Amino acid sequence: MRSILNITLRFFSKNKFITISSIMSVFLSVSLIISMTLFAINAKQSLREEVTKIYGDMDISVGYEYGNEKYIDTDFIKQINSNPSIESTSNVLISQFTLNSFKSNTSIYSIGVNNNSLAKSRYHFTEDIGLKEIIVNEGLATALNIHVGDEVIVENEKFTLIETVKDLKATGIAPDMLILPYETAKSFIKEENDIDIEATYVLIEAKENVNKVLLANDLKNIDNGLRVDVVEEDPFLVDNLGSLSIFVVILSFLILIVTSLLIISNFEVFLYKYKNQFSIMRSIGATTKQLFFIILVQSSFIIILGAIMGFCFTLGINKYSHIWLEKIFSFSVSNNDFNYKIALIITIISSSIIQLFLLLPAIRNSKTLPMKVMQSNEELDFKFNRSNKLIGKILFISSILIILFGKFVPREEINQVYSLLLAAILFTVALFLVFPIYLSPILNRIAPFLRKLIGDTSYISIRNVIPQVKKNTFVILTISTMMIIAVFGSVMLNTIQKNEAKYLKSQFPTDIVLKSRLGLDTNLDPLKLEKISRKYTQKEETNVSFISTKSSGEMLNGNSYITFDYALGDLEGLEEMELITELPQELKSIIVVSEEFANSYDLNLGDKVELGIYSEEDEKVMPTGEYSVGAISNKLHESDVYFDWGNKDYKTKFTVFYKLYLDTKGNEETLESLEEIKIQFPEIQINNYVDSLNKSNEMFYQRWSIFIFVMFVILFSVIIGVFNTLINNINSKRKEFAILRAISITRTGIINLIITQVIIYILIGLILGGISGTMLTLIISLIDPGRLYINYSIIAFLTGSMIILALIIFIPFSLRLGNRKISLELNEDNK
Repeated sequence: MRSILNITLRFFSKNKFITISSIMSVFLSVSLIISMTLFAINAKQSLREEVTKIYGDMDISVGYEYGNEKYIDTDFIKQINSNPSIESTSNVLISQFTLNSFKSNTSIYSIGVNNNSLAKSRYHFTEDIGLKEIIVNEGLATALNIHVGDEVIVENEKFTLIETVKDLKATGIAPDMLILPYETAKSFIKEENDIDIEATYVLIEAKENVNKVLLANDLKNIDNGLRVDVVEEDPFLVDNLGSLSIFVVILSFLILIVTSLLIISNFEVFLYKYKNQFSIMRSIGATTKQLFFIILVQSSFIIILGAIMGFCFTLGINKYSHIWLEKIFSFSVSNNDFNYKIALIITIISSSIIQLFLLLPAIRNSKTLPMKVMQSNEELDFKFNRSNKLIGKILFISSILIILFGKFVPREEINQVYSLLLAAILFTVALFLVFPIYLSPILNRIAPFLRKLIGDTSYISIRNVIPQVKKNTFVILTISTMMIIAVFGSVMLNTIQKNEAKYLKSQFPTDIVLKSRLGLDTNLDPLKLEKISRKYTQKEETNVSFISTKSSGEMLNGNSYITFDYALGDLEGLEEMELITELPQELKSIIVVSEEFANSYDLNLGDKVELGIYSEEDEKVMPTGEYSVGAISNKLHESDVYFDWGNKDYKTKFTVFYKLYLDTKGNEETLESLEEIKIQFPEIQINNYVDSLNKSNEMFYQRWSIFIFVMFVILFSVIIGVFNTLINNINSKRKEFAILRAISITRTGIINLIITQVIIYILIGLILGGISGTMLTLIISLIDPGRLYINYSIIAFLTGSMIILALIIFIPFSLRLGNRKISLELNEDNK
């Protein structure tokens, strides 16, 4: 006779592996749920912080469109400041001021600001600007060969450079910028235009908890022609928040599935053991109260210890993961705060749910006859397959109908998003419900092929798997859920990154682009620059070509003319670089059109068009002749139409040198050679696609580092959970392996049998997960149609890693089982 507490504690001493695996399941489940919750909370905040880095403390900017005759005066400023929802404002004057440099006078994009925190955070400078002080971007400072403390002449007045700000290379070709004192800018504008303008734009910081969109609507009521920009409506923030919201919903759903599967599969051995013991104890007179106490103590010990481990693991990962990510990706990652309060609440809630999961069977089984409990405990297959099949089909058909409804029925955008999200979730649930029904037939079909391929032992292994669908399905579905998360997450990330790279590439038809900083003020001869560039880069097999700045032309379309943008360029050089299609020999009477322009007006190679230029003197279009479409370009996006540089009819004061394209095999060597050109032509700005792409990727990883961190935790936890479950399943079948050894199978055969089963579980799970993840991603992509970029390397890495880890773990494990005495294995209760 033993005390109830003694019986309870003996369970742990006699079932060490069951106890450890059960604690592991709680640890992994709690860790996943905490990670997901903190991710959902921190991710949006991280994106907002990224936008704050761009816009600073500004919430709204107010001003008039360029060219509008209206301007902001003192009364307007007072009206804005009277709004009780506004915390602070800062006046900004934007203009083009003459910079006396590059051996000529150059107009530079200029910003007049005050020395307040709002302006400093928006334009990223730190020093207070005095009346005779300026700030420029680093690229312009390098081009002018000036440093902090040097004198610079602006509008024929001397200023001292006190600071330089970083170039935004990640967004493409970085523009030059001149920052000067507000009062100085105001006096320059008044002197030039004889108008006393208070501001071009007003930066506004709203009070805390104020709805920025509603505030923007109030400001628009001041004047219908007013332009009001809200930081919260920034395309980057809106697009990324939208992607993030979709991802959080889908990931939360998948985490719910994977944690449920982990708990069910890992507690399967514990519940089997507990039901077996409960039935015996009830048969010899144990009361319901005594049995409830036993399971309460046992489950509480397992859950509390597992929850503490899960909490500590998540805390450690949150604290140190940024160090690993920085080493892996070589970029700086901000460490997100660990919200102890929320993490603790989630730990308690999730632990309570798991506790109910274990106590409910205890309550139910205490009211059921011991023989019935034993019978249900030995069931290996699912019940009600017909009902599951019917429900699965209904959910699948429902998902298809919802997709059609959400995609083709005109409704609000938010309804379409939620419709497609619901369809994606229903499709996944349907697949998971129907899959167990077809698992046995799938294995029956695979078995004969594997028997021919790798022998009778593998055939026995598969036949041994088929009758135990209930156990096997949970393992396979857990692996497939992990794969769905990996596919969906990697596709989403890879698509965002590729789209950003695609946009960047549109600004770089070639790897290196030289641009004049002077705009229309340049006197640079493009033919001379092209010749010199060829001379300096002749060792690197470099092709060189150029285009001019844009001007406006007219094309006859029916009985009226339409306006288009055009540029002049070295068409033969552009053809040589394959930026345009093959040209005819005669260049004087042909034009090159962009692919977008050709599609808009149904233009094809060889088509004849009547062109002209609008004459301000005659106030009408002056025809310049008939031209044929000689080539089409899908790589140049600067203008609608391109003429050859020798076309005098379209060469005006507005068509001066703009960009020089260099197509080279020796990128680094070419950049070194081009530094000599900057000495002769200081106005030249050298832009390198590789550097811009690297900077863009760095910002991308910084922006999505929290997502990468969560993906790492999820995949790592699920892999541990899957292997833990597989070890549980193998341990629960040790008697079966012993019987097989006693009949005829050798120790090597047992190893082959176990490894075959494990690899089959993993491969079926990965294939199912890959297909499900792809389908899920395709459904979600209907929200915002576009090309998807599947990251095959991540999928291959995950597949290879799981198989290699399985071999590393299960070969020694099966070897140890194969070395155990058959008599001990047959007589010992391993369940």
